Amino acid sequence: MEVIRFGLNDLPKDNEPLCMALGNFDGVHAGHQRLFLHAAMSDFTSSVLFFSSPFVPAGASGYPCLTSLEDKISIADRMRIKKAYVIEATPELYSLAPSAFMDLLERIGVKEVVVGADFRFGEKASGTPSELKERFKAKIISLVEKDGIKISTRVIRGLIENGQIEKANDLLGRPYEIKGKVVEGFHNGTKIGFPTVNLELDADYVLPLDGVYAGLVYVDGIPFRAMVNVGKNPTVGKLDHRIVEAHLLDYSGNAYGKTVYVAFIGFVRGEMKFASLHQLKGQLEKDVTTVASMLKR
Repeated sequence: MEVIRFGLNDLPKDNEPLCMALGNFDGVHAGHQRLFLHAAMSDFTSSVLFFSSPFVPAGASGYPCLTSLEDKISIADRMRIKKAYVIEATPELYSLAPSAFMDLLERIGVKEVVVGADFRFGEKASGTPSELKERFKAKIISLVEKDGIKISTRVIRGLIENGQIEKANDLLGRPYEIKGKVVEGFHNGTKIGFPTVNLELDADYVLPLDGVYAGLVYVDGIPFRAMVNVGKNPTVGKLDHRIVEAHLLDYSGNAYGKTVYVAFIGFVRGEMKFASLHQLKGQLEKDVTTVASMLKR
């Protein structure tokens, strides 16, 4: 895939006719993937428009993402999108009138667009799919539902934050993943026979409810079964912020400094405080059995 980065005052030139998928694409859920598939089948060169930083709703602060820009690009590549256009996210961009935004698309070679039925664009999200149809060949894709629930980023965020990973994964169409570099921890897990990889996250991800999860950790592209913990480790009591760490069931190497992916598969239990590391060890032994059983299924 070719990645083209540009700004409002530095538009890419000499583009072939493009079919472009448009949307926020946080999470790249099953509905978003349908847009990519339609774009990939176009007679024009398939493409997608991403923003250089996550879209933050008006009035929101500290707004975490489901998917980093790098991961969005990777998923689009796997779905045979040939070009990813990454535009610099600036106040000027978000204040463009709908007509000016469509002018921008025309100037970079867009002939066809693929959008969801609820897509909005331009200043104050005032542009609609019907306006796009006046300027471009347009495919307006009906909203995707699963078991009567409209698949949306908002719904998926809520499920993840409440620990409902299985339901979130169903709507995503894939396991929820985060990525980070393995860094030094306190080594308390090693002391009780459960060494962990501790993550320094690559992005401000939405984190699941504090607790223990069955998951997979990809080290050098190889998946390893894992017991993943999210939270502040109240038994140890040394943290003032939430962390993600994972005990890999089948890995004995040194992962320090490596960038790894963590895929959440299922919820095991909520976070608990134990009277001692010995009691924590006893619970972790039970958790590992549960994790192995869930991953076998």
